[in-house]
Amino acid sequence: MILNSEKRDKPLGLRDYAGWGLWTAGFLLEAVADYQKTVFKADPDNAGKFISTGLWSISRHPNYLGEILLWAGLYLSSSSVMSGYQHLSVISPIFVYLLLTRVSGVPILERQGMKRYGKDPAYLDYVKNTALLLPGFW
Repeated sequence: MILNSEKRDKPLGLRDYAGWGLWTAGFLLEAVADYQKTVFKADPDNAGKFISTGLWSISRHPNYLGEILLWAGLYLSSSSVMSGYQHLSVISPIFVYLLLTRVSGVPILERQGMKRYGKDPAYLDYVKNTALLLPGFW
């Protein structure tokens, strides 16, 4: 909404393309992760099991990582035409990140996972050896 009120038009630049790339990567990551989990849960052989295949083999929450990247990419691409107070819209991707990693999402699912599978050595190994969110970093 902030940017829609602007009358100026700037040529597309590196930041625009980088932001769109980040948005696309986040969208695909979230969509593929959600699809993989849906397929996993639909298989009766997986009843009572946790998913640790596909994207879930490198991140315990790849769908949330995708959501965070999506919002960061949106901010990045739109920031190329921002000025002054408009940069405060960075609050949106920061809010999504904090909400998913500190309030809902990850903390809730981690507690539920431990409650449900915490006695399963395979799950404990999965938690120990699989990145919480971003492989190689967190």
